[in-house]
Amino acid sequence: MGKTLRNFDGRLLLVGCGNMAGAMLDRWLAAGLDPALVAIVDPFAAPRAGLSHFASLAEWKDAGGGADWIMLGMKPQQLGEVAADLAPVATGAVHLLSILAGVSLADLAARFPQAKAQVRILPNLAARIGAGVSAVASVGDADDAAVMALLAPLGTVAPLADDLAMDLITAFTGSGPAFVFRLIESYAAAGERLGLSADDAQKLAMATFGGATALLESSGEKPGILIAQVASKGGTTQAGLDVLDEDGQLAALFTNVLRAARDRGRELADIARGEG
Repeated sequence: MGKTLRNFDGRLLLVGCGNMAGAMLDRWLAAGLDPALVAIVDPFAAPRAGLSHFASLAEWKDAGGGADWIMLGMKPQQLGEVAADLAPVATGAVHLLSILAGVSLADLAARFPQAKAQVRILPNLAARIGAGVSAVASVGDADDAAVMALLAPLGTVAPLADDLAMDLITAFTGSGPAFVFRLIESYAAAGERLGLSADDAQKLAMATFGGATALLESSGEKPGILIAQVASKGGTTQAGLDVLDEDGQLAALFTNVLRAARDRGRELADIARGEG
């Protein structure tokens, strides 16, 4: 699948352009998306050079705005504020895209029933450099090839038959980079506490995590196989692994981390529906 958007000719409206939507937009522009095809409605985001930026949907409509693709990139709690104004223009051939945590396809279909399709996307921040993970599911008459072409420049795309697992995937891949960043930060802090300089600890931590991930991906092996290649019985690595593996505490910790993030996604969905 191609990674370029030089031939993409659909008009795209971003409703909200915060960190995640902004990361996606940065990658799309780097992949050749024509800035003239993009409009942003966001009263808080700073205007971007070469892109049409509006403070409100009313302002966008007054300027003759139209879109073939509309992506919701604001906070899930704001869905109720924008849905009434947006629904009348999310009609006909429009694909309604959403990256809102916790907002289901059923919610989107109820809010925007006249759209050609409702598409739920769960990206992560590494999309900015084309190394992200985007889970996607849709209802309606989605142009699957066009959806995949739009998402391909962001990195790995995982099409799903439905969005039943989306709350967990939001926690697992959407929130996942933050959890990895925290691990690296904590690993570096531990090295610093034991005597490394702050700069060396940060540099070595990033290189260690990055190299290990690259090796795992290129090897095609399961992590346990590579662990066995590093650790020897009675050696230094095994001594550290014994601490990590004690009483299954590491697996339990990550289970609790993912459960908390997943459950918060469900709470946000209730708020978006006006039930929270």
